[in-house]
Amino acid sequence: MKKILSAILVIAILSCNNSNTAPEEKAVPAAEVKSSTPANLHGFNIDYSASFEMDSAANVETVLALWREFVDGDLSKSSPHFADTVSFFFADGSMAMGAKDKLIKEMQQYRNSIKKVETKVEAVMGVKSTDKNEHWVSIWGVDFRTDDKGKTDTVSLQETWGFNKDGKVTMMFQAQRKGMLPPPPPGQ
Repeated sequence: MKKILSAILVIAILSCNNSNTAPEEKAVPAAEVKSSTPANLHGFNIDYSASFEMDSAANVETVLALWREFVDGDLSKSSPHFADTVSFFFADGSMAMGAKDKLIKEMQQYRNSIKKVETKVEAVMGVKSTDKNEHWVSIWGVDFRTDDKGKTDTVSLQETWGFNKDGKVTMMFQAQRKGMLPPPPPGQ
């Protein structure tokens, strides 16, 4: 019994280490990264993929740069982020497909109709479909927009951006909710 109590005491003392040094982060080899493929699909046939893993931050940084360029109102820096041809699927059901330069010009015209944009990014993540070997970024945020007549609007956005093997945007899918802000995440 004394040996068990002694062992518990040693473990307790070692686990109460008050050192302020953070544990050293170690890279996990790609072979050890596990995708989050569900074991039970509950009878659903998944059309695209149900096998994803977290991806590198490079594509996340690209989407954040594109959001920043939209907020700032100058899309002239956006071209290097896109593949030669791009497809956009907007929340209102419209879509735009074609050469990136033409689409950037159209997006700039739309952005010019908005006097001011303030954006709150709520979450962003990059994922890779392991069975398709494709890269995606999902971003959630809220835009506070003022048009050129002074009318304000609040738009909650969720966008999914697709990337090619060269790290260039090839498509974007958008969903939105206008009006009131979404509720805060649970626990806040």
